[in-house]
Amino acid sequence: MERFVRLFGVMAIALAGLWFIGTPSTAEAQNRLCFSEVPDCIEGRFAEYWQQNGGLPVFGFPIGPARMENVGGGAFLVQPFERNRFELHPENARPYDVLLGRLGDDRLRQIGRPWENESKATTTSQAGCQYFSQTGHLVCEQFLNYWRSNGLNLDGRAGFTEAESLALFGLPLTEAKMERGGDGNMYLMQWFERARFELHPEIGLNTVLLGLLGREMQAPPPAPQPQPQPQPGDPCADVPDPVNARIRPGKCFNPGTQAAVDLFGFRSNESVGFWLNTPEGVIFGTVQTYNIGPTGAVNDFPVDTTGMTPGIWSLVMEGTSSGHKAIAYFKILGETARPPVDSTCTDVPEPISGDMEPKCIRGGDIFEAYGFGFKPDEQVGFYITAPDQSVVELQLREGSARADSDGFFGIVGALPRGLPTGIYAITFEGVSSGHRAIVYFKYIQ
Repeated sequence: MERFVRLFGVMAIALAGLWFIGTPSTAEAQNRLCFSEVPDCIEGRFAEYWQQNGGLPVFGFPIGPARMENVGGGAFLVQPFERNRFELHPENARPYDVLLGRLGDDRLRQIGRPWENESKATTTSQAGCQYFSQTGHLVCEQFLNYWRSNGLNLDGRAGFTEAESLALFGLPLTEAKMERGGDGNMYLMQWFERARFELHPEIGLNTVLLGLLGREMQAPPPAPQPQPQPQPGDPCADVPDPVNARIRPGKCFNPGTQAAVDLFGFRSNESVGFWLNTPEGVIFGTVQTYNIGPTGAVNDFPVDTTGMTPGIWSLVMEGTSSGHKAIAYFKILGETARPPVDSTCTDVPEPISGDMEPKCIRGGDIFEAYGFGFKPDEQVGFYITAPDQSVVELQLREGSARADSDGFFGIVGALPRGLPTGIYAITFEGVSSGHRAIVYFKYIQ
């Protein structure tokens, strides 16, 4: 019995030894991270660094094993991740022994956009923004909040200093603007030395994600696509390409088509002015303002082309704070342009408390007329009289029923074709004040 007990004890010790050899220690288990989603693991100092400085949201999964590479003239252990690249520099003291790749800069250069050529901020001071003089860019609102809320934990304390945010993301290399993401959709983006910020309102109003720069750097370059060549006799061949915009159903169409325009690249919630330019380069209607919304873009902006004359038009949007412009060009098809109108129209009487452009009009031409001197917010009526004093129907395109706070009242409209030639008048009359404004124009064939 005693012999059996001793033998059992020896076997138990041996089995315990085998178990100890085959199972990693707690420290070793914590120093190796593996994921069911990808085949590669993170080990050693890289695993520790990954866990301490943001993990999956900041760096993403590993997309390759750690391996020796030549970096900056020396051989170092490097591992690529979805959103960044780790480099082990044992010559540096912790926490600076792991350095991050400058993937934002690298990717911009890879796609032919050196950051030095990017447009700079138009101001150095703007509410809700921080200006970085080193690169000449502003970081604003959701992006600034994300930049300040994340960083490398260099001092072991809660929260992040500016130096810690700078160590993780680096300096901004571009202004925030709408760009196409890897999924084909447009997002507000801003590039930094080591990251690309993307605003994803489809997830949450202020949700910022980091671009998958590591994956993009490893992806093979897309095959060059042949540029479409205009066909002989193509009526759209002379229409300029859009700038920060898209237009549907194409570059040219018949008058009366309801077009839709996407315009992008503005600052979040920026006020923008917009207007239409006629083929003659004259502003059609009035310059109006619009709040662009949190994404810095507007989709399916409607353009009613009813009554527009043949030629190349343009819809322009300009940010009031950024100066950013988006332009969509389109061509109205139809009869060839008619001879230019005599701009003097010397026999048109002078207006009374108002004005109008143009002074000479053909049927279907668009005009803008306005009067002033009314009471603020006063209701205003208006009518058009022909040379024989009969009232003429107006195809109103734009206008309201009341004067604005300054007593200004304006309309944009078009006249039907086939009217008798001669001098016409548009009369505006204040309902409560009785004030009248009269503008005159000449209808020609």
